[in-house]
Amino acid sequence: MGAKTTIGVLSVLVAMAIGCGGAQEPEVAPGVTNDFLQIRLASIPPEFVVTVNEDDRLELEPSSQGVAGRVWFTVGLEDRGVNLVAAVRRHQRHIEEFSQADYKGGQELVTPLGTAFYSRGRYLAGITETEETAVFTQHPTQPRLLTISYRYPADVDSSVRVQQLLDILGEVEGIHAVVE
Repeated sequence: MGAKTTIGVLSVLVAMAIGCGGAQEPEVAPGVTNDFLQIRLASIPPEFVVTVNEDDRLELEPSSQGVAGRVWFTVGLEDRGVNLVAAVRRHQRHIEEFSQADYKGGQELVTPLGTAFYSRGRYLAGITETEETAVFTQHPTQPRLLTISYRYPADVDSSVRVQQLLDILGEVEGIHAVVE
């Protein structure tokens, strides 16, 4: 090997070593995919863990001991488009069916998936005051309603829980069904 070849090989080895030993990329929480719902969460926020991911069920729960709640995803069966306002109204009626219901209202949002609405209310579930917040948006790859619901004890700070739900929404990506 000549001097120029040796220097060239050493340069490549040094560049590779620098690339491997350079600044570490921040660790990204692993995501989760649900083929039935045709969605993927690019990463799971650290406040949550996946508790169910099978068939049409994708559910998350808070990762901290002593923090109660459940997040779940549903995809509608619409064939004539998505009506987000109607979804909010259905959620309001759902909340108002419970004892001591207090519907808190809804709000339009602009998200990476487009227009969305969130809707929130409290009710008595048995002896526990419960709060339920839902986000309604169009599925990222289909003309279907995507709903992300979060139910938790009503004695906690609602703004924190709503922000957590919006953080989850920010991780949602669509996937296309694999045709065999």
